[in-house]
Order: sequence, then structure tokens, then C-alpha cells
Amino acid sequence: MSKYIELWSTFIPDETSSLVNEVLESGWLNTGEKERLLREELKRKFNLPYCVATNSGTSALRASYAALGIGPGDEVISTPYTFIATNTAILEQGAIPVFADIQYDTLNIDPDKIAEKITDRTKAIVCVHYGGNPCDMDRIRQIGKDFSLPVVEDSAHALASKYKGDYVGSKGDVVCFSLQAIKVITSADGGVVSTNNEELYNRIQQLSWYGIDRSKRDPKSIDPLPDSIDNLGFKSNLNDIAAAMGLAGLRNVDDALESRRRIGEAYRDQLSDCSRVSLLNYSKDVTPNYQIFPVHVEDRQRFAQHMESRNIQVRLNNRRNDRYSIFGGLKELPSTERADKDTIIIPVHAGMNSEDCDRVIDAVRGYDKL
Repeated sequence: MSKYIELWSTFIPDETSSLVNEVLESGWLNTGEKERLLREELKRKFNLPYCVATNSGTSALRASYAALGIGPGDEVISTPYTFIATNTAILEQGAIPVFADIQYDTLNIDPDKIAEKITDRTKAIVCVHYGGNPCDMDRIRQIGKDFSLPVVEDSAHALASKYKGDYVGSKGDVVCFSLQAIKVITSADGGVVSTNNEELYNRIQQLSWYGIDRSKRDPKSIDPLPDSIDNLGFKSNLNDIAAAMGLAGLRNVDDALESRRRIGEAYRDQLSDCSRVSLLNYSKDVTPNYQIFPVHVEDRQRFAQHMESRNIQVRLNNRRNDRYSIFGGLKELPSTERADKDTIIIPVHAGMNSEDCDRVIDAVRGYDKL
């Protein structure tokens, strides 16, 4: 029997253990030198202006929402088609996610639907670069500018993706990444916030550790905490063990990205003419990182059974968030409803070889002929 091809893998380069051991042998396990190096090397690699590291992508979002002053009773325009963390972090601030419909062919928030949702209670716009396929940021940023609203980019899927030649995160108000286990780079769990605003960077940095600026503590003092703490912060800092894992992945990320690129482009080339399986639209202005590879299929349950019978894992990645009662119930979102019924993801990750890729392509094309 052929091997089972899983949807994802963890990218852990050989040097990971030696970097982690350096931390263990140093005796300093908390936020320290490796965390600083991770932020500095991320900034250089992906042209990030200012960079904060957190213990999860969700924490990155929560600290960003808090730093923007989003609070009880405020509204945030967001996408309903994402992992729930995009929107539960809004709820944690006491605010209300207001869902704008998505584009069926990209699964990203539809810029045409954003402005009609804005009210005098709106405090921000949130978009998700779904699957590492960047949103139409020129239009979304213009809407933000027109209404004087910050734009938060949930880029959990999009580290190393590019929009119009620029890395996601190199521009923009607030851009939040994830270093969770199956992401392009992993620190087992972790997150990163990039911003082009120094004042906002300082605020997020403080909020990620109890509202205190760690860099201003005097390590020689018997009382290193400040006399006054005027911001309620969180315990969201990234420790050095996790940062060491992230550093190893970052220093080898080009290998992971190349593997994903080969697979993603093979799928787009070999599956573009299928009649029962439809690919997403990837604009000529974007370079996706292929964090995941979503497709639209006819009879999703039958497709899943077909692929699993060939030892190939497929799964739903996310469901429309408004199906969950915590978000207030179903809304009238036609494209979201359509996508929620027929979207599924097929394997793409750095652990796959060319034979695995060919098997997936053959299986999908086989379903198309049923």
C-alpha cells in the first residue's frame, strides 16, 4: 500500500536542536537573546519595519487590537471565512466583529463589501490573506484611509507571501503572523506583529508583557519594575526556546518555500482544466507562499472519500465563523455560504516530494473523471 500523504508537516531543520540546546545550556529560558535575534532576522529577511514577537498568532492579534484602542461596544469589520482566532480576539476586547462577505474565487474579504458595513462605531478593518494568497491591499488600505480606520492584516497564512513585489508585513498599519506548528516557520507556537508605526510598536511591545516595557528594566536593581503601570497588558511574550526553533526555521526558510512553490505551481498547472474541481484565483500582483491549497469541489464528501481511499488526506480548514453562536448567528453572506459548502484543502508542505505531488494530482484528476 502506498504511503499516507498528510495535509501538513512541521518544518524543523537539522540545526534546530543545537540552537535549542544553546538556550538550555545558557540557563536563561525566558525572553532573551534568541528572541531578539529572531526579531532582527525577521526584519532583515522580510523587510519588516518594527517587529514584536508573541507566544501565539492569536496573542499577536489580541495585543494589536488592544494597542489600537479597540474596546467594549466598538465594531471591527472582519472576514467570516477564517480560523475563529481572527474574530474571538475581537470578542476578547469586548468588541463586535461585523462580517463583510468574501470573494468566492480568493476566499479573501471582498473590498466592495467593506464600506457598506462601516458605522460610527467602527474602529478597524481586519483582512485575512487566506492560504497565503494576499488580499487586494491597495483597495482595502484606501478604504481605511477614506474612513480614517486602521487596517489589521491577519497574516497567519502569509509569511513570505508578496503583494505587488513587497513582502506581506513590509508595509501596512498592523500585520500579524503565526509561527504555529504547521506554518512555513514554526516555533512550536508563536506569533509576530509587524507595524510601520513606531508608537504603535512600543505600545504592542508593552502590552505583550503586562503593560511594561521590558527593555527599560534595570537588571541590577532590587526592584526592576516601574513605579507606575498605566496599561493593562497580557502575558504574551515569546520565550527563548521557542525563539530558537523559529530562528532555525527562518535560516532555512528558502528551502521550505521552494518546496511549497514547486507543489503549488504544479497543482495550478496540472489541475487548471478540471471541471469538478476549481482552483482559486491568484492575481498576477501576488506571490503566494502556498501555506495551504484550497480548492472548490463538487460533492465535497464524495471527493474526500475518493482522496482518502487513495491514502491522501484532505480536510476542511475553516468554516464560516457566523455559524457559531458566539458571533451572533448566521448573516446574509452569499459568497461565504457558497464557499462554506464546497471548499476543501489538499496537501502542500515541505515534507512532500515530487512523487507525492504527482499522486495528489493523479487522484484529483481521477475524481474529475468520475
